Amino acid sequence: MTKNSSNRYEFHFLKDLYMSISFYELGDIIMKKNTRKLGISRMLAAIIAVVIVIAAIAVGLGYYYSSQPSPTTISPISTTPITIGAVSASHPDMAAWAFIEFKIPSIIKQYDPNIKFEDFPAGSGAVIHAVVSGSVQIGIAGTDAITVAISRGAPLVIVATFRETPAFRSVVVSPKSNIATLNQLNGTTAADSSPGSLDDIATKYLASKFKLEFKVVYVGSFSAQVASVLSGSATFTNVNPYDAMRLIENGTLKAIYNFSYPWPMFSIFTTRSFLQQNPTAVKAAVMALLKGNQIYEENQNNETVNFLINYYKDIMSPSDAVQLFKIIKFSTNGAINATALQILINTYIALNIITNTTITAKDVYTDQFVPVVS
Repeated sequence: MTKNSSNRYEFHFLKDLYMSISFYELGDIIMKKNTRKLGISRMLAAIIAVVIVIAAIAVGLGYYYSSQPSPTTISPISTTPITIGAVSASHPDMAAWAFIEFKIPSIIKQYDPNIKFEDFPAGSGAVIHAVVSGSVQIGIAGTDAITVAISRGAPLVIVATFRETPAFRSVVVSPKSNIATLNQLNGTTAADSSPGSLDDIATKYLASKFKLEFKVVYVGSFSAQVASVLSGSATFTNVNPYDAMRLIENGTLKAIYNFSYPWPMFSIFTTRSFLQQNPTAVKAAVMALLKGNQIYEENQNNETVNFLINYYKDIMSPSDAVQLFKIIKFSTNGAINATALQILINTYIALNIITNTTITAKDVYTDQFVPVVS
């Protein structure tokens, strides 16, 4: 975290003010001495002493204000009305989006005063549908969901990375279970919410990567997944650790394995037609979001951490909010990792989630606004 430096600036200002008082006393002594020798009036001596005080205070104030981060404003890059839609800010996975949407929207609007925000609690699929339909012009959604949609013909393109840190998953069992390793799950039953869900994809990913076999039962919801594990009708399930944080911490569930995918969790995207017709508007949105991420990551005066503690107070402790800030990294330059995208495509082809075997990473992104790395 960025160290809080305001106290350091206050200390120097107070020190300068203290020194100005010393200068006053010193000036008064000097003036008194000189008035006896040279006959200068005591009023003149006082005026000179006051001038010294004012000069000293001015120096102190000058140092104080020059030490503060100066707010910057920019001329709008675009004035095109656009709505940025994203996976709901209420989920800790999108902490920077919450910070942008509710803490610094005025800074974002410097890039385009007509930017609006919209949350989609239903997740990446709902964001993608809104962008394709045109009700939202810029989207932030799961990198894998965007890539799958493109592979199936959606006219979308990734323009920048939003969150560098991959998605996390936790494999959990009943606290009464003797199972302690992933290999012990071979041949057991997994509870997934629905076909094609994030947990279903994770189950397939684990089976493929570690050469394991599972019997999968679809139970309809997260709460039903937990209930199935606790009742014994399923041996395990996998969850987003932030969804099950309290259940794991209080011992209701036992986590035996944690993993993440080798690609960034969230990307910024739009339709190819909107990009072609409004490149300046897309640029403004990308720059605004990356600026928001930069301010989030800088955490000046603990501003970000304090926001997270307050915003997520109903679902996590202050110490968990601090860890959230430390663990998850949001991109400040938007760099697109082409190698990671190709790994994503290859993995999803192997899992039969992507059936278009000719698609490559170059088919899903543009390098028009941000660097491409490998």
